[in-house]
Amino acid sequence: MSRDRHSRRHGNNWRGGQRRDRDDFNSVPAKSTFRPPRAVTPEQIREDENAIREFKSSNQPVCPKCGFAIGDLTSALPDRTTGEPIHFDCALDELMQTEKLAPGEKIAYIGQGRFGVLNRPNPHDVKHFTITRIIEWEDKDSKGPWRSELAELFSHVR
Repeated sequence: MSRDRHSRRHGNNWRGGQRRDRDDFNSVPAKSTFRPPRAVTPEQIREDENAIREFKSSNQPVCPKCGFAIGDLTSALPDRTTGEPIHFDCALDELMQTEKLAPGEKIAYIGQGRFGVLNRPNPHDVKHFTITRIIEWEDKDSKGPWRSELAELFSHVR
């Protein structure tokens, strides 16, 4: 009688010392699938979206520079004198009028409430530039109340 090396080595212990009949395998209950609880219900998401829509429709401030309503407060910048929200394009237009630019220079937003004057030696090469001046548009330490209210709507941790 020839045995393979596995059966000789393990004997009958590979089943945990218990022998099962075929009927025992059929009577094993099926595993239930794990379904984690939902952290946020669809009703809560709808309520949050409705609150944001309601806020946007009721709070559309008027830009003091151009007189039109600001539809997207997330892209607005504070006015330098009053701190009220103004259009990003209105702030850029104001800078274009007040700043003296040399040939090959351009104004661009560089983040954190700052604009930069970019110098491109070759106007066709947009990858290579140097920032010659930094223009501080808004103070880093003081944020307008309209920004705090806007941040509260979008920054929810549940």
